[in-house]
Amino acid sequence: MFNMNYPCIFTALAGILLASSCDKNEPMSQEQARLEAEFNRGNEEMRNLDAELVQGTNTIDLNLLEQQHVECVKYNAAIEQALAGLSKKCTQGDDLLKKVHSKLDAYKALNAQ
Repeated sequence: MFNMNYPCIFTALAGILLASSCDKNEPMSQEQARLEAEFNRGNEEMRNLDAELVQGTNTIDLNLLEQQHVECVKYNAAIEQALAGLSKKCTQGDDLLKKVHSKLDAYKALNAQ
């Protein structure tokens, strides 16, 4: 509940603060102005960093990531092709080994008699 005495109290406090010596208020005002200026510089720097981040993310980073993705896909395709070639050679090698083993077994059978 709002008490009707609060506006009177706040008005009296404001009057007391305004009536205090200017020597005390001036350093506080200077400090407040310095802090506000520093705050504004910090906000401006944050806006600049945000703009750079958005611009960098939208242009450089995404293009770079897309390019890297395309290169990775090409690299993976080349590796898969090389693996397919090696697999084919292994299959051919297995077939040759089977032929050699069968010939070796036939040779052993002839010489064992």
